[in-house]
Amino acid sequence: MEDGTASRTARRVAAHRLDYERIATPYGDPEADLALAADVADGMAPQQSRMHDYLRARTAFFDRVVVNSIEHGIGQMVVGGAGYDGRAFRYARDGVRWFEVDHPATQADKLARVGRLGIDASHVWYVAADFTKDPVAEMLLEAGLDQHRPALFLLEGVAVYLDREVIERVLRQFRAVTVDGGRLAISVSPATASQARERLHAALAAMGEPARSVLAPDDALALLAGCGWEVTEGRDRPKTAGLLLARATDPFLYPERPRPAPRETTASVPDATLAVTGSLPLSALLSHALVAFTIEFDNEAEHRIPHRTASYGLSPGASAGALWLTSLVMWANCVRFLPDDGITVADLRRLARTGTNLDGMRRWGYVRFSPDPGRGKRPREDAVLRPTERGRQARDIWDGVGDAIEQRWRNRFGADAVAALRSALAAVVAGLDPALPDCLPILGPGLFGRHVAIDSPADPAPAARLPVWALLSKPLLAFATEFEYESALSLAVSANVIRVLTEDGVRTRDVPALAGVSKESIAMALGVLRKRALVAEAPDPSGARGKVIRLTDAGVAARGGYAELVRVVEDRWRERLGADRVTALRDALEPLALGDPPALFGGLEPYPDNWRAKARQLSLLPHYPMVLHRGGYPDGS
Repeated sequence: MEDGTASRTARRVAAHRLDYERIATPYGDPEADLALAADVADGMAPQQSRMHDYLRARTAFFDRVVVNSIEHGIGQMVVGGAGYDGRAFRYARDGVRWFEVDHPATQADKLARVGRLGIDASHVWYVAADFTKDPVAEMLLEAGLDQHRPALFLLEGVAVYLDREVIERVLRQFRAVTVDGGRLAISVSPATASQARERLHAALAAMGEPARSVLAPDDALALLAGCGWEVTEGRDRPKTAGLLLARATDPFLYPERPRPAPRETTASVPDATLAVTGSLPLSALLSHALVAFTIEFDNEAEHRIPHRTASYGLSPGASAGALWLTSLVMWANCVRFLPDDGITVADLRRLARTGTNLDGMRRWGYVRFSPDPGRGKRPREDAVLRPTERGRQARDIWDGVGDAIEQRWRNRFGADAVAALRSALAAVVAGLDPALPDCLPILGPGLFGRHVAIDSPADPAPAARLPVWALLSKPLLAFATEFEYESALSLAVSANVIRVLTEDGVRTRDVPALAGVSKESIAMALGVLRKRALVAEAPDPSGARGKVIRLTDAGVAARGGYAELVRVVEDRWRERLGADRVTALRDALEPLALGDPPALFGGLEPYPDNWRAKARQLSLLPHYPMVLHRGGYPDGS
């Protein structure tokens, strides 16, 4: 800064950002961000250049990290060297607290602009600090940062202006005030040729803001690790560009954390809908892993089995009478139990320990009944189901897919990580009702997933011999059963829909993408919520086509009730099953949900001949599987 005005680099960055398309969310005030950027840019027009393209990629990376972190329940955002960054306005959301750390002079100028523009900054705590000398950790705690809950720390375009020892100091200060699982996004020098880097540094020096360090991605990994931050697996291109996402590790490095001085504060408590004991609910972690495994399973099975679909026709090599495509659940609760010579309806239910969509399995070409009850009618308990010729083919192909996907997980995540996951899941499953089915049942009326007890169910296989998908399904179903015993709403509706709605309103067409499930399943869930007067729908006030759906006062209470009840259920599990078991399960699941994109997304790329290759790609995994009668797909597709 010179004479209380924005620095030239800050003005240039603001001008460039006015030209970028940013990630849209149903919350926040992007107009406030734009107003601030325009005020700072003061008419400067961006020039198309390599720098323009780099800043576009950098902006998109940090936007994506912020939005993903909010979605994953992190309710504290710390922007280091914030300058004139407007994400605290663009991505403002109830319950998310923002802390901006910057030099006092820069911060004073920003606050003056924010006040003059009339921007609401009541959710932002401003920490005026000099990274080179001030105790940033203590100052953040005094401002209200909760060191016992995860936070996201942003260092965008800052490291290049700091000496290496100052960067290390800042990284250690940030690590000291967050728990294991906190996140850090940082931009360092791109892995480019030295000549390009020298040109960049010369340009910065010419503007009176010289670069002080060259920290390439490979050097940054070691520096971060030494300060308690581990870079998560992510896309190669952002890493090459010097855009890194890390998680907090090695808590033993900080046996004594700084404590804030006593203070009076009117800061609001973070909204419970965004954080449950500082991270995703256990049910959401189980759901993410199960849905990811199921999608991988389904993609592989679809690639191998001749089939047909409503929207995408016949698969390569399939004939007109091919099977209608279904998901893992339909194999798990039906087809795998069918011997060639048939089985009675009663015996199938006893073996599966749950019901299934028998009429659908017949219509889709997998089974036939004897005697045939007629379309849409339930078969008798003594009716015999036999697999069709194509049903036998699908049964035998499906039988090997689960092992193939589990081996892929070992290759991708490491044999030790998958072994730890299996061990943790088996330990929890051993403490649950043995009569639970191996797979999630199809959601019933009200989208409840409560398990219906089966008379004289078959003995389950030992937990150690169960496939990963069954080990994930059993505890998730047990969690849902306990939740729904006390809740008027199902876990599926609460976790996927109530959770993402706000009292201010969300565009109805945006809800499927926010929840990570299909529009059909959202339509069913909203029907449940309308009947209970938990939501209200109205035309979009912006004048755009479509409607906006918002939570009523009762809906807001239901959202808080969901967050509280999932916490209570998990606490009960710690008491009943043992805190060590639940902690081990969390420790095995959480790394899979981390990263940008999360590690679980590493195997979700569909084959070119998959129906998912032609559909909207998932950007999120649901917080509870929406297993509907229409084929059992975990996202309600």
